[in-house]
Amino acid sequence: MRILPPTLMLAGLLSLTSASLANDSGYKEFKSWQVLCSQTLSCSMRQFLADTPFSSFELQRSAEPEAPVVLVISPRDTSLFEAAGDITAEIAVDGEKAAAFNSADISINADAGTLSLSGELIDSGVVDSIKNGSAAKLKITRGTKAIEGEIPLAGAAASLLFIDEFQKRVGHTDALTAKGDKAPNPAPPLSDIRRFSDFPEAVRARFAAGGECGETEESMLDGNALAHKLADEQTLYVTPCGMGGAYNMPYAVMVDVYGTVSSLAFPVMQDGAPSAVTTAYNLSYDHEARTFSAFFKGRGVGDCGTTSSWKFSEGAMGPQLVLVEESFRDCPSEIEDNENSDPASWPKSWPLK
Repeated sequence: MRILPPTLMLAGLLSLTSASLANDSGYKEFKSWQVLCSQTLSCSMRQFLADTPFSSFELQRSAEPEAPVVLVISPRDTSLFEAAGDITAEIAVDGEKAAAFNSADISINADAGTLSLSGELIDSGVVDSIKNGSAAKLKITRGTKAIEGEIPLAGAAASLLFIDEFQKRVGHTDALTAKGDKAPNPAPPLSDIRRFSDFPEAVRARFAAGGECGETEESMLDGNALAHKLADEQTLYVTPCGMGGAYNMPYAVMVDVYGTVSSLAFPVMQDGAPSAVTTAYNLSYDHEARTFSAFFKGRGVGDCGTTSSWKFSEGAMGPQLVLVEESFRDCPSEIEDNENSDPASWPKSWPLK
């Protein structure tokens, strides 16, 4: 990638008030940007575009120390993927060129309909140009075909700062914008699972036809599946498993110990008695506390259904999940807007009184 000298002045964001991370929420909106951070601390800021040749523009960064930034573009005209010739890209911010990409810097995913632009985008000043600018112009050329569109940058500064905060990089040398003198943090013990091939073979086999997760589509993994290295030769996997509905996604939890993979059962209460199921819905995982929480929605508004929480435990029988709490509310005939729709107020089926 060839970097052109940025003309905009470098301005820090350290003096800005930090964005709130109430309830550890990994989703925020700033102007037209949608910022989403996963449980592995990987983050992306994306906006959907209208009246341009691009349907979306996205900036991605993992939580690894000194992780690079990747720009992901979705052209509306997919014939660009089939055109002959080398592909190149240019980004200009407020009329000044910021970066140029050659074919070696551009990855084409025709199935997903995306182009990924990579290179040194942080220290070169490209990210700062995006932070400080008002509009970016993106041009993609392949052979005789070229497409060009504008991306508004309002809200980009706040989005970049939110990513720094969520990834705990504020004040560190590898921050996007809120840089300091502290060394980068160690790599987190979590990693994203984006493709079936990211799983070890013993786990991957569960996604084959006829396997317990055989109906899972690979696209469901990205942003939803993760691996947590618990110890040497012991890894926990949290992954979508099977097809869900409009607002309920099933998950499975597996543990790989010295190459032997076991699926962990989720203890539940059924008709007032203990039982167990193999999947939990809309599952979230707190890797520091090693706890899980799930919410099976009775309907889309979330005013009824079942909420559950479990803790990961290792006993004489090996790794297992222990039910901590379960609440249930039957769906009323009419949607209510009161305190009864707060899951914290629902009747508890566990622990028993």
